[in-house]
Parts: sequence; structure tokens; C-alpha cells
Amino acid sequence: GYIVPDAISYRSAIDAWIRRWHKDSPRKVDALVKEMMTKYKDEERSDLRPDSNTLNLVLKACAHAPAMWKEKGHVEKGNDHPIAIANRMFSMLKGKNEYGATATHTTYAFMFHVYRQHMDFRDKRYATLMQNVWKHCCKDGLVSKFSFESFRDSVLEPDFWKALGGRDKFTKLGKTQMNDVSVEDLPKEWTRNVSPLKNRRKKITAYR
Repeated sequence: GYIVPDAISYRSAIDAWIRRWHKDSPRKVDALVKEMMTKYKDEERSDLRPDSNTLNLVLKACAHAPAMWKEKGHVEKGNDHPIAIANRMFSMLKGKNEYGATATHTTYAFMFHVYRQHMDFRDKRYATLMQNVWKHCCKDGLVSKFSFESFRDSVLEPDFWKALGGRDKFTKLGKTQMNDVSVEDLPKEWTRNVSPLKNRRKKITAYR
């Protein structure tokens, strides 16, 4: 007989595509998550309601897909481009949606990674885009070790210090290099909505 796919089946297929690090992975994972959404709505499959972690997996697939902008003759493919897919998912997580899914620190960590992977950092839009996403991350109180390190690893040094409000106050603390700064050195307001470490560890292990 026909076996009805459950959440574990979808998760296994999604994980398999992410692990392939293939250029089609973002599109395939996005399609699987949309299938879950459709079944949740049309077939009232409450077990397939996509939560924040599920939607973050689409971002993870985009972040892990090979960078194609370096390939000679490559032309970006509109809605199927990893950045386009990631932007749509980010907008859904940041806005109101019928799944009750919201942005998490992992959402931001993967968004920084997506732009780093799929944009030329020499593009004039790159630094501005990174600064804007960082400001949202701080405003939402979702600066974690994961999202902070992802941002730090994605920007040039002048942009890093600018995002933190200037280098001087960290120099006074004896922190003169980017890697000297830890999330504990940042304003508590920026980290206020990050789950306690004991609850976060499992999430980071599962979705990083």
C-alpha cells in the first residue's frame, strides 16, 4: 500500500539534499518544505506544520550550496537563485505567517552565510546588506555565538568594528583583534532573546 510520508520522512529527504552540497539543493529543499506547507493546509496534517527549525533548513541549504557566481559564464536564475530563495524564507520568518514560525539566532547565522557564499564581497551592495541584517539581528535580540561568528566571518574588518559601534571601546578592554571579541562583550539587549545555552546546544548541533 501507499506509505504516507511523515515529518521524519521529509526531514530525512531535506537532510540528504543539504548534505549533497549541490547547486540544486536549495531549490529541492524549498520544494519539500512547500509540500509540507501544502499538506498542512489542504490535508490538515498538523504533524507537518513547518516550524522555525524546518524553515531554517531552507536557509541552511542555501548557505551550503556551492557558490556559482565565480563560474565563468554563469547567469543568476531569478527565483531559483539561493539568495532569492533565502530572502523569501527570511521574509516569511520575519513577518506574520500561519505556521507560528519566527526568526531565530540560527536564521540570522545562515543569512549571513548565504550572502557571504553567493555574493561577491566587492559588490557595493554587500557591506550595506550585511550591516542592515546585523541591525535587525541586534534589534531582535538574537545575537548568539553562532550568529555573531557568522557575521564576523562574513565582513571586512572596518565593517565589523562599525557594526559594533567602533573599535575604541574594545581596545580599552584589551581586545584589539576581531577574534578577541566574544558575544559576552556585546550589549545584553542584543542577546536578550537567545535561549539559554543548555537549551540551545541541541539546536545548534542539529541545525548548524
